[in-house]
Amino acid sequence: MSYVPILHLTVPAVWISVLLAAALASLLMRAAIGHKPGEWYWNALALYILTWKLCYIVFNLKHFLDMPLSILYFNGGLYGHLLATVFVVGYLLLAQRKHVAVAEQAASAWLLFFLAYQSILQYFEAQWMQAIFQTALLIAAIVSIRLLRKRLDVPNGLMLAAFFTVELLILSAFGPLVTWQTATLLVIAAVTLAMYRRFEQKGPSI
Repeated sequence: MSYVPILHLTVPAVWISVLLAAALASLLMRAAIGHKPGEWYWNALALYILTWKLCYIVFNLKHFLDMPLSILYFNGGLYGHLLATVFVVGYLLLAQRKHVAVAEQAASAWLLFFLAYQSILQYFEAQWMQAIFQTALLIAAIVSIRLLRKRLDVPNGLMLAAFFTVELLILSAFGPLVTWQTATLLVIAAVTLAMYRRFEQKGPSI
């Protein structure tokens, strides 16, 4: 795992990549669909981070009580990640009932976030070839979403699914295919694509 020095702290590159990708994906959504995602996007991100971090206390209570500041460096691990993912999926399913924009935007936001995250992380870890592929796919996704989202003859859900598939191919080319990371990509992609398919069937919001 790579680390990034920030002032007097040394922070895992994964954390910095997540935060940078979240901010970048919000900006890229504006470039791709014409506006930034709604507050649901930041709510989902905050829910994930808080759950993931606070699970460290639950699963490592003794260590936390001995060293409370250890929460700055550690997280809930795989179990914390899984629980946070479940909470985020549950939040998205509930949020779409009140806000149509969630179903409309979630799949694109998840795609752009994950591609941005992978691009930034691979640059931090000096995996230049993979970083180039990830960045190229990210750019292609932005251009495709922007150009094709208004085309009624183009099934945008299938287009997004195709980009998720290519991302899986890139991940498998540079590492094992079956990991918690690819499982997370698939689960959230499946949920958000199902939401988007339902949105397409009902028609766009005003």
